[in-house]
Amino acid sequence: MAKYLITGANGFCGRHIVDFIPKNNEIYGISRNIPEELIIKHPHVSYERLNLLDHSSIFEFLRENTPDYIIHLAAESSVGLSWKGPINVLNNNMISQINMFEALRELELYDTKILIACSSEEYGLVNESNLPVNEKCEFNPLSAYAVSKIAQDMSAYQYYKSYGMNIIRARCFNLIGPGQATYYALSSFAKQIADIENGRQNNTISVGNLNAVRDYTDVRSAMDAYCQLILKSESGSVYNICSGKGEQIKDLLDYLLSLSDADIKVMTDSARLRPSDLPIMIGDNAKIKSEIGWEPKIDIYMSLIDLLNYWREQPSN
Repeated sequence: MAKYLITGANGFCGRHIVDFIPKNNEIYGISRNIPEELIIKHPHVSYERLNLLDHSSIFEFLRENTPDYIIHLAAESSVGLSWKGPINVLNNNMISQINMFEALRELELYDTKILIACSSEEYGLVNESNLPVNEKCEFNPLSAYAVSKIAQDMSAYQYYKSYGMNIIRARCFNLIGPGQATYYALSSFAKQIADIENGRQNNTISVGNLNAVRDYTDVRSAMDAYCQLILKSESGSVYNICSGKGEQIKDLLDYLLSLSDADIKVMTDSARLRPSDLPIMIGDNAKIKSEIGWEPKIDIYMSLIDLLNYWREQPSN
């Protein structure tokens, strides 16, 4: 029996990943907030409220529980929101990870294997001739969030090289799936459609830039990838997690609209446009396919159906 620690256990990814860890293991989940419904949903997980910005708290937790595996998901994860609070994003994402690394080092838990959830946003502005991007692509970040993820990525590499810590990095491309927050475009579209169907919103949905092309992976496929990587990959390695396919956001919105019988209008909201935005991002998943044997099992259209149905099933606010 192994001990797993999931940081950010109350987040979008944290709520899904526990379904991919065999239940015959000990699973711990930490987050700043642990709602009662999360405890009820996953009774086999030991949850604890913990702020990773507090070094002493994570030190004591690790001293008492000594996990074999850590899947580090805790982070401010919204590119859009990072424009409004860059200091918070940079401080939270970098300092919380350093606190965890330092606690592990002080406790000499060098055998604990750690997966750091990084991001395709690190690659940033890429010439289309270099698409799809592989793990050797240089970084050209266009947001505070992207800079914060580069800091996480490179500090993970530094602790691996400097102290021999057992760390791997996973650069995940855009995620989608049930339970995603509405500050992500597709989840926002799906919720607005569900609200229109249920009479909670007028028949116009607000959108941002629909011309962008992104590489989407269902969160459930991505969490399966994380769990495979933590067991199969070698220390110091880095992997893209992506579908390898580009989808224009407008086409995905059109598909969501086709799933509804409501008469829905679309309006561009300038407040949803970013100061700078990536026109296109497509990843190369050849490395994780060949070395780990992973590939996504849920296609984008099933993800969109599940996402829309999730919002249809939510109670009125």
